[in-house]
Amino acid sequence: MISRTKNPKIGFKTVLSYGAGDVFGGGAFAIAGLWLIFFYTNIAGLTPVEATSIVAIGRFVDAFFDPLMGYITDNFYKTKLGRRFGRRGFFFLLGMPLSLTYALMWTVGFGGYWYYLLTYVMFGFVFSLITVPYETLPAEMTRDFNTRSKLTTVRLLFSQGATFLASWLPGVLIQIYGDDSPTSFLLMGVCFSIIYAIIMFCLYKFTWEQPVVVSEQEQSSFRSDMRYLFKELISTFRVKTFRLHVLMYTGAFLAQDIFGATFAFFITFAIGQDAVLASKLLSTMAVVQIIFVPIFAWFCIKFGNGAAYKIALTAVIGGILGFVAIYYFVVAQVLLMLYLVSILMGIGRSGTFYVPWNIYSFVADVDQMLTGKRREGIFAGVMTFTRKFVQSVAILLVGAFLESFGFISKQTVQSSSAVNGIIIVFGIGTIVFVLLGLLISTKFKLTRANHKILLNEITRLQEGGSMDTVDSHTKEVVEELTGWKYEQNWGNNQVVPAREKTV
Repeated sequence: MISRTKNPKIGFKTVLSYGAGDVFGGGAFAIAGLWLIFFYTNIAGLTPVEATSIVAIGRFVDAFFDPLMGYITDNFYKTKLGRRFGRRGFFFLLGMPLSLTYALMWTVGFGGYWYYLLTYVMFGFVFSLITVPYETLPAEMTRDFNTRSKLTTVRLLFSQGATFLASWLPGVLIQIYGDDSPTSFLLMGVCFSIIYAIIMFCLYKFTWEQPVVVSEQEQSSFRSDMRYLFKELISTFRVKTFRLHVLMYTGAFLAQDIFGATFAFFITFAIGQDAVLASKLLSTMAVVQIIFVPIFAWFCIKFGNGAAYKIALTAVIGGILGFVAIYYFVVAQVLLMLYLVSILMGIGRSGTFYVPWNIYSFVADVDQMLTGKRREGIFAGVMTFTRKFVQSVAILLVGAFLESFGFISKQTVQSSSAVNGIIIVFGIGTIVFVLLGLLISTKFKLTRANHKILLNEITRLQEGGSMDTVDSHTKEVVEELTGWKYEQNWGNNQVVPAREKTV
C-alpha cells in the first residue's frame, strides 16, 4: 500500500483508482437524479410533492453536513486514526461498509414516506463522508495543471460511464421484470452498492495526501471549532474566482438536476413513449458524454475553462429547445429526431459535468495566493453545500409545480394540464439556470496561462521572494483572480479567521 503521506509519481493505478472514485461520487446521485423521483411516484406511489420533498429535505440536511465534513477531514490529522490511516484515507475505509446502504433507497414494502426519507438522508451522510475528502485528492497529489486536468478527465470518464449504466441498466431490467415492478430498481441498487465498496478500497490503497505537521500546541474545544468553521465557510466567498466558480457550478448542475428529474416524465407523458425509450435516450446521452470528456479536456487546455463552459451550456440550450420542438411540432421520424437531439444534449451534459470540476481543482491555488494556506477540504465542503442548499429548494418547487398542474402518481396517462406543467419545468426551468451560468462565465479569468503565473508567484514567495519586486503583469493576474489588491495577498489580510485561544 502506498503511504498516504508520501508524494510518489502519479502512475496508472493511482489515475485509475482516482478516476473510478467518481463512479460513486458522480454515479450515485446521477442514478438518483435520473430515476429516483420516477421510482418514488410510479413504483412506490408517493405524490410528486412527497417525492421531491424527500430529495429536498435530504439535500438540505446534507448541505449542512458537507462543510462540516470538509472541516473534519482538513483537521483529522490531529487524531490517532487520522495519523494512522490518513486524514482523507480513513474515510475511504469507513465508506466501504457504509456504501452498501445505497440499496436500501430502492426497496418497496418496508414503509412509506418516512422510510424513504430516512434512507435518503442516511445515504446523503455517507455520500458526504466519502466525496468531500475525495474531491481534495487532485490538489493533494499534484500541483501540475496538466496532471490535474488528466486526473479530472479520467474521473469524468468514469463518472459518465456510471451515468451510462444508470441510464441503461434500469431500462434492461424494466424490460425483464416489467415497468411496474420494483425488482429492477432494487437489483440496480444492490449492484452499485457492491461496486462502491470495491472503489473505496482502491481509493485508500492507491491515492495519497500531503503530510501535515502535528503541533502539540494545537488544542481547541468543539464549540470554538464550530465557531471557527462557520467563519471559515464564509471566508471562502471572499475569493473572487471561487465566487464565480460556485455560481457557474450551481447554474450548470441545477439545470442538469431539473432536466434529469423531469426527463422520464417528459418522454412518457408528453411525447407518449415509455420508460424503456427514456432509458435508451439517456444511454445515448451517456455514451456521447463519455466520448466528449477528452474533447472538453482539450477545450479547457486550448481555449480555457470559461470558453469550454460556454460551448457546453450552448449545446444544452440547443438540446432542450430541440426536445420541446419535437413536442410542439409535427415531426416526421420522431424516434430519429429524439436520438439526434439526445446526441446534442449529451455533448452539452459532458461539458457541464467536466468543466466545473476541472475548475475546482485549481481554486485552492488561488486561495493559497490570497491566504498563504491550503484549504482544499473547506472549499469542497462549501461548493457542495451551496449546490445542495439551492438544489433542495429547486427540486421541492418542481414537485409542487407538477402537483399544482394536476400530476397524479401511478397513472399511465396524465391530463393536458399536467403535461403542460412538465413542459414548463423541463424547458423553461432548465434554460433559466443555463443562462445564469452563461452570464457568470463571462467574468471568469482562471485560464491555463493565468494559473501558471499564479503558481510561479506562489513558488517565488515560498522561496523568500519579496512582494515589492513583483512584475506588473503578475500583479494584475493575482488581483484579477483573488479580487484583492496584490499587497493584501499572501496572508496580509484577515480572510482566514483567527482561532480562539483555549485555556
